[in-house]
Amino acid sequence: MLLDKTGTITIGNRKATHFYPADGIDENYFITCAVLSSMADDTPEGKSIIELAGVDPSTFQVQNPIFIKFTAETRSSGIDFDGRRIRKGASDAIALLANNAGNQIPADTAQKVQFISSNGGTPLVVAENDKIIGVIELQDIIKPNIHERFERLRKMGVKTVMVTGDNPLTAKYIAEKAGVDDYIAEAKPEDKLDYIRKEQQTGKLVAMMGDGTNDAPALAQADVGVAMNSGTQAAKEAGNMVDLDNDPTKLIEIVEIGKQLLMTRGTLTTFSIANDVAKYFAIIPALFITAIPSLQALNIMNLHSPESAILSAVIFNALIIPLLIPLALRGVAYKPIGASALLRRNLLIYGLGGVIVPFVGIKLIDILVFFYFKL
Repeated sequence: MLLDKTGTITIGNRKATHFYPADGIDENYFITCAVLSSMADDTPEGKSIIELAGVDPSTFQVQNPIFIKFTAETRSSGIDFDGRRIRKGASDAIALLANNAGNQIPADTAQKVQFISSNGGTPLVVAENDKIIGVIELQDIIKPNIHERFERLRKMGVKTVMVTGDNPLTAKYIAEKAGVDDYIAEAKPEDKLDYIRKEQQTGKLVAMMGDGTNDAPALAQADVGVAMNSGTQAAKEAGNMVDLDNDPTKLIEIVEIGKQLLMTRGTLTTFSIANDVAKYFAIIPALFITAIPSLQALNIMNLHSPESAILSAVIFNALIIPLLIPLALRGVAYKPIGASALLRRNLLIYGLGGVIVPFVGIKLIDILVFFYFKL
């Protein structure tokens, strides 16, 4: 099961908490650049940057600005005006932008990026004219009780993989806190798609949970695509279902219900086959014992007569079918244990039980039939 991090594993409303200008950069100047880069950013992150700065962007005299929208490919956004190019985005994306222009990430900014990432935050690096001038710290909150829910999925045999555009340090921190089995960092939409296809080629069923437009291709490719109700329209249309509660571990209920349906069907089938096999030991000897005396060896129930044997089997069958109806309606209780353990348990209870119950039931009915009807 693949899960998008932001808005799925975490609350999703990441907020800016600190501004860290690079050495030699005035703090107010850096904050102004951060606000300028967020003027057209309608995301919670962009709005929180302006809120943290406490500056009204409309007070800036910006002539003919060109706003650069965020994309999953560039993983950055910003503004161009008066010969200035201001970008903010993922640390590796902005570092690559600076490197291509012959500029290096300042040592103190690189240390801040690592510090923020190691503590579960998301660093947004800001550059002006392809020169890095500082970093903004974003923090998000992991949804409550999610670790325990992922543990239940693990017991069911479901592997959880977190996919995020964050750097590996942030991804590792969140993955450990949330309790997922694996993670994919700095993921682009095509990375999610490739991972799902690779797992499907090995014969695995893959579920995907996400909320963003960039999750839509993966949601459509997955065997089960679950979109968050708080997500974009594209994500909802691409998924097979929409989680109205925005709870990524809701897939636990989906898996449990599906497994319960399969177990109930398998249980009834197993019991019915075992039940029929046991009844044949009553009916076959009774039908052919006169013509083939050697079939007496199969009459292990030691029924009184062919007539009582057949009547007892018919009565037992008429009694057992109504008794199975509540089980079929209620379903077999599912416990989060491995598939092999479930198979052993069901074979023991319903397979062996399906053989023993007819032997005991038919024998008791045979005794009653013989006692009352002398058959």
